[in-house]
Amino acid sequence: MLRLRRKDLNRLEAQALAEYPAECCGILTQGPEEEVAQIHACRNIQDQLHAENPADFARTSRTAYFIDPRELTRIIGAAERAGGRAAGFYHSHIDCPAYFSEEDKRRAMTMMGDEPDYPDAAYLVLSIDQQQVQPHKCFAWDQGGRNFAEVELELLD
Repeated sequence: MLRLRRKDLNRLEAQALAEYPAECCGILTQGPEEEVAQIHACRNIQDQLHAENPADFARTSRTAYFIDPRELTRIIGAAERAGGRAAGFYHSHIDCPAYFSEEDKRRAMTMMGDEPDYPDAAYLVLSIDQQQVQPHKCFAWDQGGRNFAEVELELLD
């Protein structure tokens, strides 16, 4: 389960709308004593990667996201140095429902492809269809099923 403040979900939805028709993305962290995730909006560098190397990065930001590895390291490193952790990641889907795609799964997995890089992290997928916020879904690694499964997103006021 992932816990977010309602106002933070509203911020994520506003980010997704502002970045439409590109996918938005970001990182969720928790401090050592926190149960509620903190959001960190990130820049989607997928278009930059696509322009530099379309063979390896065939998708554009309309159908993919890529968080700059330096930004990822900085945000998660700061959380871990403070005794916290990466609680999850989020991104938007453009003009389609929220679901955990095969691409999402591939990106979440280790180089070996058998375990997620962050096995305790939640993955929140927002949906923006025709510039309208649609229902979101949250996913987490199910060790027993060896796949990602939908989990609850608890919103707190």
